[in-house]
Amino acid sequence: MKKKWEVRYFVTAVASVPVYKVYSKTETYRQATKPGWGTVEWYSAADGYKNPVARDRSDKTQQLCCDEDCSADLYTKNGGYFGIHAYEEIDTKEMPKQAECAAIILSDSCGLTFWAEDFSQIHIFVSYDENGLIDTYRVEYGDSPVYDGEVEISFDDLYQRAEDDWKETYRAELPGTVEYQFKQEADKLAQEAGETWMNAEEREQFRRVCHKIDGIKSAWDFLCAMPLLEHDYDKKIIGAARKFKKCFNFAQYEKPQEAARREELMEDYKKYEFATEDTDTTEPGAEQTAKPVEAEAASATGADNTAAETGKRGQPGEQKTEQKAGGGAGPPPPSR
Repeated sequence: MKKKWEVRYFVTAVASVPVYKVYSKTETYRQATKPGWGTVEWYSAADGYKNPVARDRSDKTQQLCCDEDCSADLYTKNGGYFGIHAYEEIDTKEMPKQAECAAIILSDSCGLTFWAEDFSQIHIFVSYDENGLIDTYRVEYGDSPVYDGEVEISFDDLYQRAEDDWKETYRAELPGTVEYQFKQEADKLAQEAGETWMNAEEREQFRRVCHKIDGIKSAWDFLCAMPLLEHDYDKKIIGAARKFKKCFNFAQYEKPQEAARREELMEDYKKYEFATEDTDTTEPGAEQTAKPVEAEAASATGADNTAAETGKRGQPGEQKTEQKAGGGAGPPPPSR
């Protein structure tokens, strides 16, 4: 049975770009030139050229346009060329017919696709980075110069991955990829935290949660971040990350201007009070719970009022009171 297409990949530091070698001229020509097949669509002035429309020859305002992330190069048998690119007018009268094409090269958000009567005329040029990953790439037809730093490779030289590896987990094993860097960072964080129970996927979640916690700069950030974390990640992972990052409650992030709204936000704040029992990794003798958030708020509010009444703001005693209340001076002390 004749193959319909084959796929290989340009593996760069940040992405794996698929390259499709297609054996059907009809399929490739349709994808390049026919509305609804991926590259071009008809648009009308009736709606400001915003949405694709069906072809209506009575509508003289209709234009055939190329999607902004697509392009197509049509090479004809007589040595001619017709380009289809975003933001350029497509002259359908000059567009070559399918029978006239000798090669077609497409580019879109899914990668690159090419067909040719003679595949030996398709040339792939790449340059490599210090990790051996592809840095730049291009696919050309016919005679084309090789630029400085480039080498020509064949389609079969490109990376071939397992068809069922849709998660692209192989990239985490290739030095230089962002996935490899993330994996190294995730392993290091989990080791520093002593969370040896995590598998690779859980360690990556742990890394992401830690980064999101690092982004919390105020009590409001804390309030916004916690529901999103609970929606996206496992509770056990969140608990481990909060313990490692000492992310106990809103009080440690609270800014002075937020203190005035403390009572208003109390119902939301106390929902995300942290307790280390949420994880199974609490060591004997370690802090078991943070002070109840209501008591923290009451203590902080009382300290503010007392200092205001006695006129002792800025004195060493007041600083001690503020720190005990947990008002932005780090996590509150453990309960006794």
